[in-house]
Amino acid sequence: MLDLVLTVFRYIFLIMLYVFIFQLIKMMFRDLKTGEVVQIAAGKKAAELSPEEIKALPGSVAGLVVTASGDPGLPHGKVYSLKSEDQITFGRGGKNTIAMTDPFASLDHASVFGSEGQYRLEDRGSKNGTFLNDVRITKPTVLADGDRIRIGDVSMQFVRWAYEVESGNRSGIGKETKRG
Repeated sequence: MLDLVLTVFRYIFLIMLYVFIFQLIKMMFRDLKTGEVVQIAAGKKAAELSPEEIKALPGSVAGLVVTASGDPGLPHGKVYSLKSEDQITFGRGGKNTIAMTDPFASLDHASVFGSEGQYRLEDRGSKNGTFLNDVRITKPTVLADGDRIRIGDVSMQFVRWAYEVESGNRSGIGKETKRG
């Protein structure tokens, strides 16, 4: 009798597990079908996706994740995806990809741009500076996975998954090695 009860509970558990997996897959397909995925296109629009969702986008190789912000327009966790030749601009001006309200940001403060398989952070002559890993930059600097960018009160982390740039070489001339 006990064997019969245990067998019944096992089958009920398996059925519930299959129903859960089916519902999860159904939800994912519904989101893919009806969900609006906005990608950065020619540096004009930004996507609010998790790093895992960015990795799943075709051609997406990097992203910027807001880690701290006093700016209500840039909430913690917001993600901006980057394709291989994209450019993102930061500043208080309305023409920037990432418009900031921070009083320490210049109208045209900084940019991140892709070129030859690498991404570089460039300060555009801002008064208060652009910081990479808490060091003020003065020329375009190659970004590596995990680098922290700070402009005023806004901090972001550069996330890269398709290629990894040698972190020891910051001069802009570096090798790329494919992640295995």
